Amino acid sequence: MTHAVRVALERFADDDARAALLNASTWRDAYPSATDANSAAELLKAEYFGWMAVEWVRINGQELHEDVVAPLKGVRRVRAGNSDEKALWKERALYVQPLRAYYRLPARVPQWVLRSGVQNAHFPAVVAPDAVTTASAPQAPGPFLTVFANKPGVFIDRATRGTHGWDEVTLQYRDAFEETLALDYFEEDAAPEQLRQQLMTLDPRTSDVWRLLTARALEADGDDVFAPITIRPDELARALGLKPHPKGGMRGKDLVHCSRSLHHLERLWLTMPDTRFPDRVTRKRVLAVMERGYTRQIDGQFIPNSWTVVLGEWAKYFPKSYAPIFRSLVELPANSATNLWAKQVGTELTYLVRETADLEGDVRFVSVHALLERASLLNDVNDMRANKNFNRALERLEGTLDLLHDLGVHDGWRYVPDSAALLDRLQGKPEFYDAWLQSVIEIRVPAPLLAATQALVERTSRTR
Repeated sequence: MTHAVRVALERFADDDARAALLNASTWRDAYPSATDANSAAELLKAEYFGWMAVEWVRINGQELHEDVVAPLKGVRRVRAGNSDEKALWKERALYVQPLRAYYRLPARVPQWVLRSGVQNAHFPAVVAPDAVTTASAPQAPGPFLTVFANKPGVFIDRATRGTHGWDEVTLQYRDAFEETLALDYFEEDAAPEQLRQQLMTLDPRTSDVWRLLTARALEADGDDVFAPITIRPDELARALGLKPHPKGGMRGKDLVHCSRSLHHLERLWLTMPDTRFPDRVTRKRVLAVMERGYTRQIDGQFIPNSWTVVLGEWAKYFPKSYAPIFRSLVELPANSATNLWAKQVGTELTYLVRETADLEGDVRFVSVHALLERASLLNDVNDMRANKNFNRALERLEGTLDLLHDLGVHDGWRYVPDSAALLDRLQGKPEFYDAWLQSVIEIRVPAPLLAATQALVERTSRTR
């Protein structure tokens, strides 16, 4: 790194990303997305000019106080086509993100200043519209993420939704659907009590991170699921739909949370039948961490700037099977019980569609008991009933299904007529609870989900 670049970055070292970049020892640490040293150098060059543009404005521009800026924005009856940024730029004023202040520019400004500032998102796009290229403009993501739908992939998804199903003594996870599989929570040289405390912090965000990692692996190299992928905690936080910090970047607590989820996945070991000796089992890492970027301290904790991971060898022993998961489910904030249920029930509905891909039509059926058990929510419902809060469980499931309709996960739901009639007859009676668990729900699958599922089935058939 040249002296000029270091000086440019040091001036803004209060920004976490810039300060972290100064400590990078290699181009891979500084720019994990770069394919080689040359592309990393181009990224560094672009960043250098971006900060030089900010420095030019700081030296040559005039800082404006809020009381001066407000009149410049004016009063507009229609906002479309009349943004604050456009109104300010008519007065040669703009907001400079790194400086967190408004500046008025002189009449003559070098074009490279405006273009570099816009290309690095330091200046609003209105000051140099042609600098916002198609390549740099963010593309709207598709509605689906492609994830594993084979037995271990779904098994790991369910295991990482929380502590339910985990044995606090053996630190092992099992469920009723995969009797031949188990997950162990293990880290070499870590005391069992320490691991137990870490396991108790497992929450639904870890399953979201698991889906994002597998989606990244499949997006990056198609069916080569063993290709290493590099991901940063801030990338994960953005992909999870978490709110950015008002001053830019992602919030420190969210970066710590995403790093904790990656640590959880690193500690998972899958126990499965040995393909060579049917009466034996073998244990494989769920994923291996190939490399960590430099660490930095956030909220009192040291976290890696990036992780380079690869799926464990277990993946080659099972048939390839993929499912489309709604991106809206992954990005749904885990800030309420209904949202948490929606994430888990919605995920299981998409797995159900994948499992029944050979069926014709857009209607699928599932019992309440099966849906709750698959979504790891049956114990919660039983606890509510034991505490005389059964109505809350009933309302929550139905509210969850309504929310999933609003999110586009299904086109409608109902209790099938026979079940609805039985529930009407048993309302208020002791038998109602068991009848509700055994009742059958009809789900109408949206056409985009059916089409995406069928496309993945065909893709799997071609690669076998």
